Amino acid sequence: MNKEQKQFLLSSLFSGIMIGIGCTVYLSCVNKLVGALLFCAGLFFILTNVGTLFTGICGLKTPVKKLAWVFLLNGLGTVIPAIVSWSNVVDGATKLGATAAAVMLGKLSMNPVSWLLNGLMCGVLMYLAVIGYKKAKDSLHGIAAVLFAIVGFIVCGFEHSIADMGYLAIAIPNLSFWQILQCMGMILVIMLGNVFGGKLMRMVLVDWQEKDA
Repeated sequence: MNKEQKQFLLSSLFSGIMIGIGCTVYLSCVNKLVGALLFCAGLFFILTNVGTLFTGICGLKTPVKKLAWVFLLNGLGTVIPAIVSWSNVVDGATKLGATAAAVMLGKLSMNPVSWLLNGLMCGVLMYLAVIGYKKAKDSLHGIAAVLFAIVGFIVCGFEHSIADMGYLAIAIPNLSFWQILQCMGMILVIMLGNVFGGKLMRMVLVDWQEKDA
């Protein structure tokens, strides 16, 4: 494994860990808005430390093989913070795991079209967050772009595939094997929505402008 491959591996895992921590913080907050604001910290760490996040690059011209590896490594990264939550057992169950399980079961109650569309809208906002941060004139504008996108997708209930993997990882001790499989299938649909949303925004903001130039 060369230096570039190691950097890719570590940056993808790092991003997953940051999202996993963000999920843990969000589930621990009673107030949804406060949780959304704190969740933003995870993305800030990723952006400022040149992390590799699936929803941040899926709208860009990224090879499918690389996207697949980032998706898997991000997902693996979310498991690391979740393992800590598994150790906090009260009366045979994890308190945070019960909350995460309720969240995931609530998502399962929706139909696949809703998963896809909510994933698409999250993909749109995540593309705007990453591009807005990178092209911001100053740090204030960059922070505003991230806050708008992250708080927006959380408050609106849009679906972020990597965050959902984080919630699922926390919920695992409180779910049956069949429920875990259902959640994994749901996340794959959401992932496709994230990709479609990111690609759509690139088409609107970049590709069409290049054609008009």
